[in-house]
Amino acid sequence: DIDLDTLAQSAILPKIQEAMSFVLGLKNASVDDPVAKMSDEALDRLRNPPQTPLRIESPGIRHSISTYLALEHASQDAYHQIYRSTLRNFPGAAALDDIQSFRNVEKIIATYTGVESLEHDMCPNSCLAFTGPFAPLTVCPICSSSRWDQARLHASNGHEKVAAKKFVTIPLGPQLQALYRNPESACNMRYLHQRTQQILAEIRATSTIPVVDDIAMGWDYLAAVLDGDIKENDVVLMVSLDGAQLYESKQSDCWIYIWVILNLSPDKRYRKIHVRPGGFIPGPNKPKNVDSFLFVGFHHLAAIQNEGLTIWDASRDMTFKSDLHLLFTTADGPGLVCWDGMVGHSGKNGCRIYCGVIGRRKTRGTHYYPALLKPLDRCVSGSDHDSINVLDIPPGGSANYAANLRRLVASPNQRQWDLRKTETGITK
Repeated sequence: DIDLDTLAQSAILPKIQEAMSFVLGLKNASVDDPVAKMSDEALDRLRNPPQTPLRIESPGIRHSISTYLALEHASQDAYHQIYRSTLRNFPGAAALDDIQSFRNVEKIIATYTGVESLEHDMCPNSCLAFTGPFAPLTVCPICSSSRWDQARLHASNGHEKVAAKKFVTIPLGPQLQALYRNPESACNMRYLHQRTQQILAEIRATSTIPVVDDIAMGWDYLAAVLDGDIKENDVVLMVSLDGAQLYESKQSDCWIYIWVILNLSPDKRYRKIHVRPGGFIPGPNKPKNVDSFLFVGFHHLAAIQNEGLTIWDASRDMTFKSDLHLLFTTADGPGLVCWDGMVGHSGKNGCRIYCGVIGRRKTRGTHYYPALLKPLDRCVSGSDHDSINVLDIPPGGSANYAANLRRLVASPNQRQWDLRKTETGITK
């Protein structure tokens, strides 16, 4: 175990102190914290979810929501054209007054589902978000850009401070509550528990798992179930982060992270309708401090992990407290460093499961490769260890991780941090 408070006190370098500030913010998270920015109504709903299935009585509102969902790949203007056409061509129709504009239908959907978006200020150049230790700042510490819209600031003689740019986070808790409010989707959420019980029964009978085709067959997951850490009504999650190219002629324009709900069966959990949005980081540049953007969504997750998520299950007409478990943090190779704080696949100690196999570099090179065989003609110092049999690769483990992390966090200067990062494979 790692004492996070003691670890934070040992941090000397500013960038390590910033990282530890985010970690401590998650450790002590509460949905009442200012960073959450949830409205009073949303907060009350999070703790006291509705206990009736959602029913929309007005045909006008049903039509507006159906049109909104049908045009998910179209522009706002397309919705407004249909909206105006409906009002013009069906004068006097029943519930015509309930036909909603684009903005209003979004508000109505948020009201019905309890799902709302949270906006936080960010650097105009996408360097970082003004959250955590950066929340009080008015200037980006990386590029020195102002937090405020300069045109609005000058026009108001410095009185009107409006963010130059914002990013959006979609809290996970209300999305899960909305999922359970539908009887069919609530029933689908019982797949993981039912499949787990089948697997455990099979193990007791045969001592084997004949086919491994889902996370429910994983020994770490099963051990958590048997230890009572993961219970029948708990929610098991995977999160994935990646850059998204919105336009063909540009590089990645934004970064997105999503939640995959592992309680659903494999044929459902990866479908777009079941994948839950987490947050959106606008471009045009790649964020330099990803932690500051992820902090809002993970603060919300940590807060409901600390408090428990109250859920009403429409399929069983019952209310329970659910614990949320994050099993996997996923991304492509370069993106994984945003989650695990490791050096990545090109580092000397670059194994993502921390197996301890040291990479090799070329003469005068700084990029390490996971080459198992020792070169016959030449080896640079630090890469001249013996060949490793592919059948003898050690399993991944965390035996040395805590000690290495303490050593890295306590680095007294940048030079020592560079050396310790190379040796331990940890960056933060």
